[in-house]
Amino acid sequence: MSTVLSAGNGPTALLDQAGDLRRIVEEKRQELRHRGRGSHLRTLAVLSGKGGVGKSNVSVSLSCALADQGKRVVLLDADLGMANLDILCGVSAKYNLSHLVTGSRELNEILIPLEKRVFLLPGGVGLKEMADLDDEGMERVFDLLMTLEDQADILILDTGAGIHKGVLSFAHAADMTLLVTTPEPTSVRDAYGVIKSLGGGGQKPGEELMLVVNMAGSRDEAREVAERIRMASMQFLGNAPAYLGYILRDDSVERAVRSRKIFYRSHPSSSAANCIKRLTNELLRLWEGRPVPVEPKGLRSFFLRLTRNFFVER
Repeated sequence: MSTVLSAGNGPTALLDQAGDLRRIVEEKRQELRHRGRGSHLRTLAVLSGKGGVGKSNVSVSLSCALADQGKRVVLLDADLGMANLDILCGVSAKYNLSHLVTGSRELNEILIPLEKRVFLLPGGVGLKEMADLDDEGMERVFDLLMTLEDQADILILDTGAGIHKGVLSFAHAADMTLLVTTPEPTSVRDAYGVIKSLGGGGQKPGEELMLVVNMAGSRDEAREVAERIRMASMQFLGNAPAYLGYILRDDSVERAVRSRKIFYRSHPSSSAANCIKRLTNELLRLWEGRPVPVEPKGLRSFFLRLTRNFFVER
C-alpha cells in the first residue's frame, strides 16, 4: 500500500497511512542503529523571520569559513519558493533536487563545486517533491544522497523566511538552527514569531536554536537586540534561544552581492568577514564540546526526520 497522502483519501485511510509512515521511519532508524553506520555529519538550518536580513549571505559565508577550518560542507538551497543561492554564489544551477527525485539526473550532475571543500546542492521545489514520494521512491533518493556522506562533514540548509510549514520542518529536522535577525523592529518581531512557532529555545532533545544578529551597528547594539528577544521569549514562552553572536553592518557585503561574489572571499579583511570568523569558531567550539550522539546522524537520518515532519505533522 502506498504511503502517499492525497486529497482523495478518507480520514481512516489517512490515519492508516500516517501510521504506516511512522512505522517505516522507525524501522529505518532501527536499521541505521544496527548497521553501525553512524556519521558525525552535522546539520545546521539557517532561517529568518522575514526576508532581507542577510540570511543567505550568512549561510554561504559560514560554509566558506568552515571550509577554511578543514570542514567539508554541503550547502543546500532549501528555499521552497525562491531558491537563488546559485546567483548569490556567482554560479548557474541547471538542475536541482527535483531532477534527482524524478531520476532524470544523477547526483554528480546536480551538485555544484563552489570551492575546495564546499559544494552547493540546489534543492528548491525538489524538497517538497521528496515529501510526496512513496516509501520506495524515498528509499531510492536516500540511497543516491548517501554518496554525499563520504565527502561532507556539515550540511548547511539555507531555508526560506517566515513560519511556513516547510521552514519549520527544516528547523526541527536539523541538529542546530541559526535564527538570523537584524536590529530593525519588524525583523525583531518576526524573529520572535519564529521562536514562538518553534516552541521557544527547542522542543526536543538535540534540537538547538541559536540567535545571530546581522547588520548590527555595534557589538553593544547586537547584544541589546538579542537580550530583548531572549527576555520576551523567556517571559512569554518559558524558554529562549542562546545568543551565538553578531555580524556588523558592512557596505562590502552589498558590493559583493551586486557583483555576484561571496563577500567572505572578496573582502576577507572586512568587519563582516571577521565577525563570520568569530561565529565559525564559536560553532566549532560548541560542536567539539558535545558528546557523540547515541543515535547515528547523517544525511539519510536528516532526510528521514525531514520527511517525517512533512508527512506526520502537517
